Amino acid sequence: MTSSSPKPSNNNNRNSPFLAPENLCGQTLLQLVGEGHSILASIKILSERIPPAFLVAAGGGGGGVSYSSLEDAKYKSSDPNNNNSNNSGGGGGFLNFFGRDDRQQRSTKSTSTTTTTTTSSSSSEIITATIEDNETTNNNKNNSSSCDMEDAKKYTPFLFDFAYLHNPEEFEANYLMTSSSTNLTTNDDNNNNNNNSVVVSKVQEDITNLEHEFAINHHSIIQEYYTLFTSIYNYQHELHRFITELTKGYYIQYNTIESVLLEDDGRELLCEGVWLYGVILIMVERYLPGPVRERLIIAYFRFCGGGGGAGGGNNYNNNNNNGGGSGTTTTTTSGGGGGGGDISSSFHDIMMMDSICKLFKGTGIHPPQSTTSASFNTHRSHKYPMMEEELFARFPLPMELIRNVIGCLISDDIYRQSSAFPNTVDQRSIRLSKQASMLYVVLFFDPVVLREEDARLREIVDKFFYDNWVVHVYAGMTADLSIEWKRFPSAKAALDNVLKMDNVKKMHIQNAKLIGQCMAELRAYLTMGILTDSFVLDNRHDLLNCLRKCNIAVRWRILHRRTTNAVYHGIVCATASEVTADPKLEGDFAVNDTHVVSLLLLSSQLEMQLKHIFTQLLEKKESIWMNCRAKASGMMEDLAHYFKGDVTLARVSRHDGLIDWFTSMASEIRDLAYDSGDHFTVTGRKIQLCVQALEDVEQYDLVDRDIQVKTLLQESRELLLQMARAVGINESIGEDIKFISDISYGVESMKSYVKIIHSRISKDPSNVNLLQGFFLKLSSSLDGPVVRLKQLKSPEVERVTGYYSSQLVAFVRNVLEIVPVSVFGILVQISDIFERRLQRLPTKVQGDKLGAYAQLGERYKLSMMAHEISIFADGVLSMDTSIIGGIEINPRKLLNEGLRKEMVQHVSELMNTLIQFDFATDSSETVASMTKHQAAAMRSLASLSRRLEGFQSALECIEDYVSIHGLKMWHEEFSRIINYNVEQEVNKYLLKKVLDANSVFQSDIVPIPRFPRTQNEPTCINFMGRMVSMLIKMTDTQYTTFSLEKSGWFMGDGTEVCGLKTVSLLRQAVGVYGLTGIDRLLCYRILHELHRFVKFFRTNVTKQGVLLEQLRDELYPEWKTPGKAVSIYASGSKKAEMLMLPMLTCFRRIGQAQMLRRMIRFELGRCSRIDAKMLLQSVSTLNESILSSENPLDGSPAGMKKFCDMSLAVGIGDPLQTVFMATDPLEGLPVLLLLFVITYVPKLSYNAMFGSLSKTKSGYPIDGWPLIAGISTLLKQFHPSYSKSFLAYIGQFVRVSITTYFERKQVKKEVVSRLTEDLRSTLVLVNQFCDISSIPQSALQEHIPQYIMEMCSNM
Repeated sequence: MTSSSPKPSNNNNRNSPFLAPENLCGQTLLQLVGEGHSILASIKILSERIPPAFLVAAGGGGGGVSYSSLEDAKYKSSDPNNNNSNNSGGGGGFLNFFGRDDRQQRSTKSTSTTTTTTTSSSSSEIITATIEDNETTNNNKNNSSSCDMEDAKKYTPFLFDFAYLHNPEEFEANYLMTSSSTNLTTNDDNNNNNNNSVVVSKVQEDITNLEHEFAINHHSIIQEYYTLFTSIYNYQHELHRFITELTKGYYIQYNTIESVLLEDDGRELLCEGVWLYGVILIMVERYLPGPVRERLIIAYFRFCGGGGGAGGGNNYNNNNNNGGGSGTTTTTTSGGGGGGGDISSSFHDIMMMDSICKLFKGTGIHPPQSTTSASFNTHRSHKYPMMEEELFARFPLPMELIRNVIGCLISDDIYRQSSAFPNTVDQRSIRLSKQASMLYVVLFFDPVVLREEDARLREIVDKFFYDNWVVHVYAGMTADLSIEWKRFPSAKAALDNVLKMDNVKKMHIQNAKLIGQCMAELRAYLTMGILTDSFVLDNRHDLLNCLRKCNIAVRWRILHRRTTNAVYHGIVCATASEVTADPKLEGDFAVNDTHVVSLLLLSSQLEMQLKHIFTQLLEKKESIWMNCRAKASGMMEDLAHYFKGDVTLARVSRHDGLIDWFTSMASEIRDLAYDSGDHFTVTGRKIQLCVQALEDVEQYDLVDRDIQVKTLLQESRELLLQMARAVGINESIGEDIKFISDISYGVESMKSYVKIIHSRISKDPSNVNLLQGFFLKLSSSLDGPVVRLKQLKSPEVERVTGYYSSQLVAFVRNVLEIVPVSVFGILVQISDIFERRLQRLPTKVQGDKLGAYAQLGERYKLSMMAHEISIFADGVLSMDTSIIGGIEINPRKLLNEGLRKEMVQHVSELMNTLIQFDFATDSSETVASMTKHQAAAMRSLASLSRRLEGFQSALECIEDYVSIHGLKMWHEEFSRIINYNVEQEVNKYLLKKVLDANSVFQSDIVPIPRFPRTQNEPTCINFMGRMVSMLIKMTDTQYTTFSLEKSGWFMGDGTEVCGLKTVSLLRQAVGVYGLTGIDRLLCYRILHELHRFVKFFRTNVTKQGVLLEQLRDELYPEWKTPGKAVSIYASGSKKAEMLMLPMLTCFRRIGQAQMLRRMIRFELGRCSRIDAKMLLQSVSTLNESILSSENPLDGSPAGMKKFCDMSLAVGIGDPLQTVFMATDPLEGLPVLLLLFVITYVPKLSYNAMFGSLSKTKSGYPIDGWPLIAGISTLLKQFHPSYSKSFLAYIGQFVRVSITTYFERKQVKKEVVSRLTEDLRSTLVLVNQFCDISSIPQSALQEHIPQYIMEMCSNM
């Protein structure tokens, strides 16, 4: 989370000549170092945002094309040199990819060196570990990660690694062929070549659309990764250029590396520049594994147009409407879509790609799967051996630079922190710890030192690693030298001399004893009333020494408990037979995590108090001086007056010598000036002489015999010493404390101690008071990554500081999370009492039965729980507001956010669990099973309603005890849960998905969890989708009939399946927010069906354009009755028969959704009339004023959207008048609808019980009102002339039917009866169509006169 970057020494200041603005050499080097820290922050930021598709593809979980599976055999056989060693050290990039792949063959540099040979197939283990690491950090992310991984599998076939560059065309053709063959095996007509060709074409189209969808949704994030890779390459390039310019004398005064190292700031910056380059490569390998990097780079050049730089072309963003091209056409060129550039630019782009591929090619090294360290597998912050010497050799730095930097780090104390750790023996390793971590990284640039230079390694180990072997690398990442240096003979031998078993035990025992000693001292110093100003001034050195010992002890213990060496881990992490408050200092000397946490909390408390006291002393140093001087001089004057002998009750004779001496001493003390201009040592010397004089005067017999005089002299001496100590306080003390208390090495390790802190707080909530100092201790380590950026005044300061601060604040929330978790656990019990045990008090109750409603036992439990909640909340609310990295930490706000987080988690889990239904996924439902499942769904909704009502009541009950607005919190978070789940469910209808990072409803602080899809409803993403699916299945036209008069769906026997009671129960369960969310999902379902219909019309109906045109000509004009009309209708219906069934499916789905929306709108309106009359009236008035204005669409879109949402919430508006889309005209649509009506009217008959058209045969998926609503909704998307044409054609058809009726009335009675029934159904259909479409009867009577309707009713 933070960095262990070495901080500039106390001697650094803005007036340093090397860092002066006019010093180009210093500014260039400072710019490089600042850029390095910015890049490292970007690596950590992007490592948390790796798209799941790349993780799945790289891990082999989704069928991604791997190198070994497709090219391995061919590649090995075609390359005669694949067994030869590659002396370049890092494998080829783009131009060298046709040579040896270093993942297949690795050469050893020494016979005694152990190297691990792995192929690209092992890369899945890297990704698996990465996924596990991501999932173990936060339980709330587990379900989201699994959901993302499942959704991401569909993208993996076209996410290639660098093997793709060998033969892009073959890769494209191979995965297209693989996908096509997979679908062909499932085709029923495998022997049908036409069907096969259709399937292949369809599969290729689907893959093209899928690639297009992926590119649109991941374009920006892929560009960010490529920008990062480019900046890393540019960093090493700029470092090379700086060294070249330096040695060529471009900087005049500085013409050699040694000349820069002679400058204090130059020495620091040059060492940091080299060190940061190594750390960048290590962090990239650890946080962005090779298989992921390769796929990101290939994806950039395939989907982002990849010119050579981060700002390459954007093929997909410029081609959103046509769905994107096929994979082959968009990826066959290495340069991407940059076309049109000159030759030099193209060559530069290719060279840049070659360099980036070479630098970021996967190493093939994966972390060990078995280790004894408990924290190794759960945290990515521990480094594993990754063949750094080969990784660094891909773009090596000049050896002269490396040798000079290594020599400087070994011989010099470049940060000069001896004031913080003055003991040159016991505290040397911690004083030089930052140089040790730098040296560990830089040595990989010169592996010859690690392998062969025994003397140099012994010097390094004896100076830096004589009492430690786990080093801090950067940002909390640690490395175990006993594992890391095992493959280097000289380094291993030098380290083995120190890490003997006896020495390791000795280190462990010494540290355990030091922890016990520190705990005793801390308890003594932290006793209330001990740390006063005078005590701190008198015991400053002892207090600082205590801090040094505490931080030395805790640093050693935290770092070395992360060792991955099984033998050493058994010693350092030995467990005691019993748990004690302090470390066991006998026998096995066991120190557990609880002792480390206790030491951390107590030492951080002492640090916080000392910082506060020293800050106050520094501010009032002058006033302390003045007060002490005035008191001391006043005492001298009192003594002079005392020896005059005329003081009442003073039995002392006059002594002129003492009178003159004390008077002169008083004058001498008054002359001690705070700002005299003398060095404080001169002033201290004067004070010392005065103290000595006061001690000497006690030798006089007259003074020695008077106890009162001696007391005044003693107090005067103490005041003078107080003045001397006060003047010795300066700002360097604060800097020393800051350096002493640095815990940047442990910011990642702290995550493993969170459970222990939670346990302490659960047992004693007052322990929360110790956390403020602990948090401030962690915040002090935020300066490392930004100190150079601040010196540079870089605009990146805000971004980098913001990231590390947000990480620390997230950790603070995680630590304090136990309080809201405990509070919410009690709140769940309270809600259970409200829901199941506590009886509701009726409006009227008889006096003799009042006792039955008292329920004193239950109310006593409620009071005890409320008291327990107040104890937990009091600990957090008593903490002071503090600032961490520019972010304010407000305890009250943290408690509020924690409670919101727990509420969101609990409510989401509850809704996900209860909103699961057993409806069959296919059409195997029967009437009996449908009734059974409908009853179970209603019980689930009723149970959910009761549970949520209990939570709401419990929140209102405890809001005063925890200082929150319970009801406000409930409505805000519940609406956010609903809206987020609706947003995610809508994603399946969208090409441009709304990802969590872009969602306005998702939050990092109060995340809304995601859950895996259920087996019964695999197409539904979450519970909102399942509710809509439940409504759709309950109202399936195959089993039910909709009645507009009765406002519900009914079975054939009249049993209501879904009606107003169902919608009311649904509102009680999910509230107004849930109903509006369901309405929104239904709208997207309708829009999706309308788009499908338009696509269907343009791809299939347009082929029948001649037929529709011919029918339109034959039926023109509509007001006349054409000759041979019956044959025209029969012929048209016959030819368009294949189009009818898709239209029926579309219309009934649209109409079904519209009828559900109509019922939801009615329920919302009914509730608003009862519960929100004023709001309803206000919204209605505003709606009327907007509609009556000249420009109703004027105003901000955001304001209009908010008003529309409010209108929906109060139930204003008719869903059937909604215009969902704008589209071009569809020629012949009214004629096609006429043929549709002619085809399906015979399958409908009027049902007087329901007042609607119903199916003539049970089980047929057709129903009158949904069909009519579907047609009405479709026509609403076009010009009103379409509806008029449709009515005209229907009127013509009615007139033709009447004519036919009278012509055949005496011929065949069965035909006439059928004709009569169809004619009545047609009239009912057209009348209901006009009613539901708000078309006046006068418009209908223009085509079907009233007398014809009356005549038809009498047939």
